[in-house]
Parts: sequence; C-alpha cells; structure tokens
Amino acid sequence: MYVIGAIAAILALSGTIADIAITSIPGWEASTVPTSIVGWFAQFQANPLLGLRNLDLLNVAIAVIAVPMYVAVYGVHRRVSQGFAALALVLVTLGTSVFVAGNAALPMLDLSRQFSLATTDSQRLALQGAAQAILATGAHGSMGAFAGFFLSSVGTLLMAVAMLEGGVFRRLASWTGIAGMSLLLVYVVGTAFALAPAGVLMIVAMPGGLMMIAWYVMVARKLFQLALTE
Repeated sequence: MYVIGAIAAILALSGTIADIAITSIPGWEASTVPTSIVGWFAQFQANPLLGLRNLDLLNVAIAVIAVPMYVAVYGVHRRVSQGFAALALVLVTLGTSVFVAGNAALPMLDLSRQFSLATTDSQRLALQGAAQAILATGAHGSMGAFAGFFLSSVGTLLMAVAMLEGGVFRRLASWTGIAGMSLLLVYVVGTAFALAPAGVLMIVAMPGGLMMIAWYVMVARKLFQLALTE
C-alpha cells in the first residue's frame, strides 16, 4: 500500500509540474480560456487538447491518480490520529468524485462535434444552451466546480493536520502541507466568489502551489521509507 501510495504521489506531482509547464507554452496560457459558448466550440474544433486542458481534464486525472496516496497516508495513521485521517480521506474521495462527475471537458468536446455538424439555427441554439448548462456546473472557477475543489482541498488540509498530530511524518512536511493548502484554499474560495482580482489571487496561489509540490515530494519519500521498514 505504501509503495502504491508513493508512486501515486510521484505521478500526481509529475502531472502538476506538467500542467505548469504546459501553461508556459505560447498559445497555451491561462488567457486562452474562451469567454463565450461559440468561443469554446471554436477552440475545441481548432485545438481539442487545449479545450480539454482549459476545462481541467488534466486536473481531474491528477486528482484521481492521487487518491491511493491519501489511502496510504490514512493507513499510516490508522493507529494514531485516525479521526482526522479518516475524515480527510472521506472528504478527498468525495471531492474527487464530485469533481470527476461534474467536469465539463468531455461533454463539451462531444457538444462541439455536434455543433460543427449542425445544419439549422435551432440545432445550434439548442447545443449552445446545453453547453451553457454544462459550463455552469463544471467549468474552471465556476460555482458548480467549487464543491469538488473545496472538499478535496479541505480533505488535504485535514490530512496534513493528521500528519502533524500523528508524528510519523516530519513536522516540516506537515506544516508545509498545512500552509500550502491554506493558501490554495484562499485561491479556490476567492476565485469562486470573485473576492479579489485574479492577479492578487494568483500571487497567493503561487507559493501555495510550490509548497504543495514540496509536500508531495516529502510524502512520497516517507511512504517509500515506510515500505522498506515494514
């Protein structure tokens, strides 16, 4: 279990770094997110991979891949700080399920294909209405996607608290997770409710993201160590 969890942490970390790297590629910046339904359809028809990325498909994959890591960390704390660890695992699993179920990437890809084949105005209007509903519940930063992001983030924060109380992981790892996820929670809530300008929220999110990258590394390292000693 510890080996699988460590591998999951490394894969999730690799996906996170890949997402950051992709965003720095010209033509793949965050500013490429369309602002209209027709714009989304056009983007999916011109560059389906960019459309899928802009609708968090890579983040969905990372969230699913990371679940075994949380199971392994819960296993570490099954005799110490079990309450926090169990609640954290439940919230992460529930948040991931909500995130996956509500994600708009694949449904929008399918609707864009139908839109390209539509021959009447009524068909196009119907497809635009369906797309609007899907984006309202699953687009990045939408209120519909907020629940999945929020539950997963709170679960991760609680898992870092369990690590601090359990004493198995180093305090540096625990506090790094607590601080990093707290900053990302500010970003998630601020983005969903437009509490601050996007630039300000990104300034908050950047150190939080770097801390969580370091947290993944420390968790993977400790899980490998536990696998060798048990």
